[in-house]
Amino acid sequence: MAAAPLLTMVVAAVHAGEQLQLTPRQTILEADRHLLADGWIPAPQQTPSVQERQWASVSLPSLSSCAGTGVGYCRFDYQRNQQRLSVVTVPSEPGRPSVGRVDRWW
Repeated sequence: MAAAPLLTMVVAAVHAGEQLQLTPRQTILEADRHLLADGWIPAPQQTPSVQERQWASVSLPSLSSCAGTGVGYCRFDYQRNQQRLSVVTVPSEPGRPSVGRVDRWW
C-alpha cells in the first residue's frame, strides 16, 4: 500500500510543468497521436522482440517492451528535449494480443 503514494508523487512530478493529453483507458494509438502533436518523439529504451510486437498489436516506433505473462503490460517511451516519458498499457482484450489502453505514465 505504501507504493501508491510514491507512484502518485512521481506522476505528479511529471505533470508539474506540462499538460499531457493522456488519460487512463485511452488507446495507445490515441495517446501516441497526442504526444507526437505535442512534440514528443519515439525513444524506446530497448528494441522489442518480434513476439513483443505481436503482443502489442501496434507498430508504433515508441514500443520498448511487452510482458507475455501476467497482466500483459507494454511500455512505450518518448523524449522531448531533455525530458523522457514512459507510457504503460494493458491489453484491451486481456489474454490476447490487442491494442493497449493507457494504464499509467511517468
